[in-house]
Order: sequence, then structure tokens, then C-alpha cells
Amino acid sequence: MNKLLSKLKNNPGLKLLSVLIAIIVWYIVVGYNDPVITKSYSVHINVTNDSYIANGKRSYIIDETYKSVVVYVKANRSILKDISYSDITVEADLTQIVDLNENPAYVPLAPSCPGVDPTDITLSRTTVPITISDIASKEFPVTVSTGNTSPAKDYEVGKTTPSAQKLVISGPESVVNSIDNVVANIDVTGMSSSRSVKSSLKLIDKNQAEISDTIVQDDLTFEGGYPDIDVYVELWKKMTDVRFAVECVGSPREGYVVGDISTVPESITVAGTDEALENLKENGNAITIPVDVEDVSSDIAAELSISDFLPENIMFSENTTDTVNVNISIVSAGSQTVSLDVEKISQSNLADGLVVSYDKTEIPIVVRKDVGYDEDYDVDLKAEDLQAVIDFSGLTEGDHTVQLQLTLPEGYYMDETPEITVHLKKTA
Repeated sequence: MNKLLSKLKNNPGLKLLSVLIAIIVWYIVVGYNDPVITKSYSVHINVTNDSYIANGKRSYIIDETYKSVVVYVKANRSILKDISYSDITVEADLTQIVDLNENPAYVPLAPSCPGVDPTDITLSRTTVPITISDIASKEFPVTVSTGNTSPAKDYEVGKTTPSAQKLVISGPESVVNSIDNVVANIDVTGMSSSRSVKSSLKLIDKNQAEISDTIVQDDLTFEGGYPDIDVYVELWKKMTDVRFAVECVGSPREGYVVGDISTVPESITVAGTDEALENLKENGNAITIPVDVEDVSSDIAAELSISDFLPENIMFSENTTDTVNVNISIVSAGSQTVSLDVEKISQSNLADGLVVSYDKTEIPIVVRKDVGYDEDYDVDLKAEDLQAVIDFSGLTEGDHTVQLQLTLPEGYYMDETPEITVHLKKTA
């Protein structure tokens, strides 16, 4: 070892060779532990000098596909580990447009990153296409949506009032013209009292798709700045078992009178202000539906919209259909329709081992007085006044149409004997 050291001290050539070997080894070690690699980053393009085009009459659009670019940075691993996409900028200077007469026009992209030589930065593309467009400005009403949210179980959202009723939106003509409506989305989950809530503003296009936040932020402007809209939510209390009171308007044809009246559904759930619900209560918890029966001589079946008959400040519950079916029977004067429960029908001569079922739970029976009718005379026959029987003689398993034999109280008769369908099945 001492001889080797002595040779190195007395031989300058060996000294130089040793230094070179040390440098090479150092580069090998550094290159192995901290190699030069390339890393990619997705970076949003920053447009500068947009006033070069956006001069009050014209604007520009960058398609969402081109608003970001992939940046490739080549550097030592130790350097790249401290670089994030926010450290990298990619500028599109509109004053550097290649040809302003082209549409789309192409703008060169200039990337930069602190601590990295520009020659070590490359892009997935070197230009960005922009479409130059005239500026448009339109006024849009603000609608409110609660989405899939609901207040507490005893309440409905009655009225909603946004702090801004209308918005003036400006931007490239094609973008502005694509807007269909402006929606203030709110969350009313579990609310049990009226109050103001914050909204999230969304623009909806004519295809009923949401316009992206990127387009809204980059391409559109709002008169007075981007709006921060509060919505006052007025909650209404619910009222259940509200029925329909059908009011017949006019008179049927001579010789006819109004018989049974029914509605489907029989009742609904509504919501309203305290005052409106109180008024509804005074009306017997009923919604009045007028139906014209002037000069009619046959039954009426009408499908009507409930909304057309709701009192002011009353709405039907969100789980209630807006349709009510009204059925009014028109019968000869002096006659009456009696609903007979099928369980009250006696069964005669039914073969052993068979059971009977019916299509309906009740059968309408039309009866008349056996005297010259008086239009003011009230025919008041009840179901329990009827005796009904079906003779099943000779009938076997299957479906059959049979006559319903009825015994009526003295002084009453039927124009025709009613027929019903029965189903005979063998017992298990």
C-alpha cells in the first residue's frame, strides 16, 4: 500500500488518471441513483392578450378538447419529484396567431417551468385552434330545482324565490344561443321551516345537458359578475284525505236525473299555506270540481287535471298524480242505482267441489218506482232492501255469464235483468 501511494505521489500521470476515474465513477453513481427521466403533466392552457380579439364585438372559443395539453418534462428524478402540474404554465398569446383570417385560427403554445431548461420541455401539440365568433348577449329567467331532495315529512316546498330573477349572459354567439335555461339547484333535505338557502348555478343547453363549468368560466360573462344566488324556500304544510266534491252544473235531459257520482282517486294529499288549508277545512276538506251535465242522457266519464281546480296557494303532494277520473251515472227520472256487494248474493244449486269468484266487488243495480214518476220524488232504496240469488244449475268449471235474480220491495221494478260474469273453479 505504501509503495502504491509513493508511486502516485511521484507520478503526475497516475494522479490525473485517478482523478478521471473518480469523476467517471461519480457520474455512474449519480446516473444510477438520480437518472434523467421524462414525466408527463396535463396542464390547462392560459390564454393571454385576449383583448387582441375580444374587442367588445367579437370573442373566441376554444373547444374543451383543446383547453388542456400534455406537457413532457425531461430532468433528473430528484428535480421532477418536486414538480407538480401547477408549477408548469402553458401560454397561448393571441397576438402570436399564425393567421387571423383563418377560422379556426392557430395560436402557438409556449411552455415554461421554473428550474427546467425550455429545451427539455415538449408538448403533445404546439398550437391550439380557436374559433373566432361574434359576441351575443341574452337575458334568461332563473328557475329553481330541488332535485331529489325533500323537506321534512309533514311539509312540501310551496314557493321558491331566487335573489336574482333574471340573468344577462354574454359570450360567443354559438355558446349563448345553446343555452336553454338557467337553474339554481338547492338542497332542502329535512327542512321544517321556511328560510333562505344557498344555490348552485347550472346552465342547461337545448339538449337538456349541463354546460360544463369550464365553458361557463372561460367563455361566458354575467352582467354584474358571476352571481351568488340565494333562494328563499317557503314550506307549506301537508293535509291528507282531501276528497273531491263533484258539482253538477246544469240539468240532464228531460226524463233523466243524476245518479251515483264517484271519483278515482277518492282523496288526495295536498299542501298549502296555513290560511289556504284553513279555508279548505271550512269547505269540508274538499276540492270542488264542476262538471257540465246540461241536456245529457248517458253516463259521464271524464279524466280531469286536478291543477285546474286547486284553490289559491294549494298544491297537490309530489307523490300525487295530477289526474282525477270523475264518473257520473245518468239514470231515468224516478230510478236509482244501488250498489250490491257480491258477498250478499245467495248461491243456488252450486255443484259440490266448485267455488265462485267475481270480477267486481260491487254490482250496480238500477231500479225504478212502479208509479208515475215525480221529478221531485226521492227514490231511496238501500242495498239491504234487495234479495239477490244466482242459480248455478248445470254449470261446470269455467267462466259463465249468468242472470242475477233479484227480489225487490213492493212498488219497485227493473227495466232489465242484470247479467254478471262468474268464475267457477274446483276446490283444492
